[in-house]
Amino acid sequence: MANQQQRATDSRQLIELPEDCRMAALPALQTQLLAALQQPGFSVAAAAVSRIDTAALQWLVACRREAAASACSMHWQGVSEVVRDAAALLGLTQVLELPASVPA
Repeated sequence: MANQQQRATDSRQLIELPEDCRMAALPALQTQLLAALQQPGFSVAAAAVSRIDTAALQWLVACRREAAASACSMHWQGVSEVVRDAAALLGLTQVLELPASVPA
């Protein structure tokens, strides 16, 4: 899947969330995130996300918690307003440790 490519960036694995990051995308995303948790650190690119559901956000929360528990660093590389709004609506902004929004 082109939108879910894994690349090495600054020795950190990059996971690109798909534009439509809902339940149907979770199996492929799940595989990528589980593999990334085996590394010392990884980045999640979420700038292209235009749709996200609660299931995907729950997975990201679980990954954030697992990364913290296993001393694996999880960094955000771009976060769309859709992700920010959904996380805020569910009270997950702090749990996900989303970076501050940059004003336009």
